[in-house]
Amino acid sequence: MLSLSNRFKTSPVMLIIGLFCINLNVIAQRVRLFEYPDSVSTSRVVGLSSVALTGTSSAVLVLGNEWYSSYDVVSFHFFNDNKEWLQIDKFGHGLSAYYGGVYGYNAVKWSGISEKKSLWIGGLYGFGFLMGTEIMDGYSSGWGASYGDLVANGLGTGLFVFQQAKFKRQLFCPKFSFHFSKYAKYRSELLGSTKWDRWLKDYNGQTYWLTFSPADFIQSTKLPKWLGLSVGYGATGMLGGKENPEFNSEGEVLPFFERHRQYYLSIDLNFQHVKTNSAFFNAFLRGVSFIKIPAPTVSFDKGLKFFPLYY
Repeated sequence: MLSLSNRFKTSPVMLIIGLFCINLNVIAQRVRLFEYPDSVSTSRVVGLSSVALTGTSSAVLVLGNEWYSSYDVVSFHFFNDNKEWLQIDKFGHGLSAYYGGVYGYNAVKWSGISEKKSLWIGGLYGFGFLMGTEIMDGYSSGWGASYGDLVANGLGTGLFVFQQAKFKRQLFCPKFSFHFSKYAKYRSELLGSTKWDRWLKDYNGQTYWLTFSPADFIQSTKLPKWLGLSVGYGATGMLGGKENPEFNSEGEVLPFFERHRQYYLSIDLNFQHVKTNSAFFNAFLRGVSFIKIPAPTVSFDKGLKFFPLYY
């Protein structure tokens, strides 16, 4: 049987954190060298390969120890989790695969490899890494590979690769924001007992966004390109994956909460169009472009509601 409390430890948002740390190393190198080379740089290829190999191997070892060591190895199998958490976890997979492609592409291109090869080698990194975790899930008695996860991973990677190949830039960028919900205290063993745990485990507080700049589509507009419009999706009222239990792990009666989806419209800062005099800061902004900044927001889940500052 799947352990939902442990399942949260596989939050795909953790992949973004790891990839961002690797990307910062590449950014630091780029700040010193200021630009992509015109041809393949052997030293950069060796350095990048070493970092990628070490990072990926370390991640696999950690996964094997933390996620799978408590379960038996069984025949490869799937399980259906598509109805859990009102699909919030699937948006997390898509976001992780997308930024795995973003960071992978920029890292490979930094080594001097051609645009096309950088796109296919680096752009598919996020999907490849997440595919590896799905395979390991499939052989674990406590887990199981998920068709829904695979589809979400493919959509996230496809969004990046298609836009980069077609437009040479990202017109639509997925983003992430989080707020602490009131629900974690009712099932802290599942939704998190600390602020760090809740950020990763409490799907009630996660919102996934798609940001674009109207100025990219309306040539005559005087709107600045850094001003983005963002549509968001979230869910609330969830104390369990598919349904809310009547009792917590200690046998105490839980209050009733209605599970429902939430939809948002907000403004955002499009980091791709923010330019400063600092090469490092410009690169840093691109590196944290998955973060949706707090901003005035309208929600549509149960009538219109305005938030002066939503995050």
